[in-house]
Amino acid sequence: MKHNNYAEHELRLRIKEEGSNWVARQQFWLFGTAKYVDGTAIHESKAHKDIRHYFNTIDKAILRRQDYDEGRRLQRLVFIEQGRNRVNTHFHFFLKGTHLKQYKTIWNTAQANWTKHIQGAADILIQDNIELIHKRKGYCWKEFDDIRSETLHVPCCHLQKPKYT
Repeated sequence: MKHNNYAEHELRLRIKEEGSNWVARQQFWLFGTAKYVDGTAIHESKAHKDIRHYFNTIDKAILRRQDYDEGRRLQRLVFIEQGRNRVNTHFHFFLKGTHLKQYKTIWNTAQANWTKHIQGAADILIQDNIELIHKRKGYCWKEFDDIRSETLHVPCCHLQKPKYT
């Protein structure tokens, strides 16, 4: 039994390390933390609905109608967390656009839309991530404490497919 616990622990550490390095390679421009007034009252289904709606409002504000209608989205990784005691729902995310001219617009839209569009939303903190790509890369893996953890909210994540030459 102890061997299995050790093997799972080693696997979690490796996933955290590889996941962190992968996040850094994406070179996201912004890092955000979005909180609720009372994160203890937010159930998983509401959290999933809210984060999907929140990012849809940002996509619609930034992208051309045709891009949005064809399923293109701003690139992002979204992590749903429960906090130290695993009862305080909140989000962390990495976000970027298609060209740096969008940087400030994305920042301002992400800042405004959390409290504007999400019922029960409290504060949101958006931070520059361009110079800190490697500093924050592992931050969102801190609650990956069980091999069955679903910290990364995959349905809300969007990345461009790599271009091969």
